[in-house]
Amino acid sequence: MTISDSMLAMAIYQPGGPDVLQPVSVPVPVPGHGQIIIRLAYAGVNRPDALQRAGSYAPPPSASPLPGLEGSGTVVEVGPGVTRWKIGDKVCALLPGGGYAEYAACHEAHALPIPPGMSLRDAAGLPETCFTVWHNLFERAELKAGEWLLVHGGASGIGTTAIQMASAMGVNVIATAGNDEKCAVCEDLGATKAINYNQQDFVAACQEITGSGVNVVLDMVGGDYVQKNFAACAPRARIVNIAFLRGSKTE
Repeated sequence: MTISDSMLAMAIYQPGGPDVLQPVSVPVPVPGHGQIIIRLAYAGVNRPDALQRAGSYAPPPSASPLPGLEGSGTVVEVGPGVTRWKIGDKVCALLPGGGYAEYAACHEAHALPIPPGMSLRDAAGLPETCFTVWHNLFERAELKAGEWLLVHGGASGIGTTAIQMASAMGVNVIATAGNDEKCAVCEDLGATKAINYNQQDFVAACQEITGSGVNVVLDMVGGDYVQKNFAACAPRARIVNIAFLRGSKTE
């Protein structure tokens, strides 16, 4: 397959709303050692993209200045040392920026095969949440079947993914959400119990439901939730903080 030297991408000209995204012509990325080039069919949209667009998130120096942290498509070029993929493979991938474009580069280890029966469109939204949940819950927190997991932001992208993955692994899940409709979504996805934090104290609820507290907490809220998480936990529990929407400082 012949790849042109330039491609269409969406760049952020200045901080603001969606209207600050503007089409530009930029060079097609060249694969480095261990990297693949993907002709993107779809790009995922995540909170960091919106924060970057608003001027609240600066990409690391080595990352693409273009937004877009995940996508799906077809491998069209492989760099030196690549062993997992070949040209023509359909993949979804976690990207170091650059997903809002026709082509993107990523390390071969950051790409996944498209699950059987799943479209490229749906697969574009898998890597960011699935990598995050798997690494933090099952690798870092060593979550096991039969344990109790507390997921904050249960109706978010990370939250809905965590509920489904944990439930599939035999974990009992308690989720928090901001209204009854979101709580219903969480329970439909497999949560044993969803707590409307605007109407109920999740600490008391966790202690009542489990008898001794939860074993693992997945938290992206921070702030005053830090102390509440301690209170919701059983002895020898593990708490994983992946973001601090209410701030990273607390007493």
